[in-house]
Amino acid sequence: MTSTSKPEQILDDIIFEIQNNSIECKWFLDSMKLAELLNLSKEDFFRKLYNFKTSKPDRETRHGFSEIDGDYLIEFLQYCLNVGGIQDRFANAGIYFDERSLYELRELFKAIVRESLSRHDLDKDTLLLLSTASLDYDDAVDSYISEKFEIDFFVKRSVFEFMNFRRINTDMGAELFLKGYLEGLIPTKILNIKDITQEFRDRSFYELFGTYREEPREKSSKTRKRKKRMEPDLIDLIEFFGLKEGFTREDLKKQFKVLLKKFHPDVNKEGLEKTQEIIEKYNKIIVILNQINTRSY
Repeated sequence: MTSTSKPEQILDDIIFEIQNNSIECKWFLDSMKLAELLNLSKEDFFRKLYNFKTSKPDRETRHGFSEIDGDYLIEFLQYCLNVGGIQDRFANAGIYFDERSLYELRELFKAIVRESLSRHDLDKDTLLLLSTASLDYDDAVDSYISEKFEIDFFVKRSVFEFMNFRRINTDMGAELFLKGYLEGLIPTKILNIKDITQEFRDRSFYELFGTYREEPREKSSKTRKRKKRMEPDLIDLIEFFGLKEGFTREDLKKQFKVLLKKFHPDVNKEGLEKTQEIIEKYNKIIVILNQINTRSY
């Protein structure tokens, strides 16, 4: 780093370079280009990379950094530039959102759904009709919510308010990325609509029947059958990611990133189709693990 280059200006230049290559928060920053932006020789750059002590183990970044390595790159830039708040700078630039930012988005989505339901005038006739036609009151409420509300509206509003409040750059496709992120989580326990709307379910039941709901009995036999049906798929997915018995979610995440690094189109011109398959299978195994509510096998 030369004396004429201030760390803040260097960081701005790095962010600008990533923005120029970012599409919906997908990007790749070549190591040599990063060394140039940091005003480091090739030898000095790799010496810093080698000496860098990170809390993110097992990262292979000799050739460069992609959005998958966003947290790692942020730590490395903090190490090189001694500049704080890079997570927020990346988010505001619309190129990368760390877990803290994504948690904020998830909580905003939950709050918006709950607020909308709390202000909703219950259509008792419709819900009563649905409940008499269903053996499970939750199924009736699911149908009622689908009829009265658009989940896509909640998603769009959450993303809009999040980006507006955080003043996130809208030119990099971050809106589409965040929308897809929320949509991908809604079928899972992380953003399960049933859990988010539990208060509404209990309140509507009381308004309809004048009594509080009893705790539903665990459908153990149904759950066991569901697990059995999922076993073959789960076994195939475990083999696909090269996991061993007793794996944890951290093991899964690590293998997912290893495969993405290997087949990412930025480093493997023939890897687009394989990358899409990897992402699809990762989302599928996450859904299965969430459904059976376990951390390891």
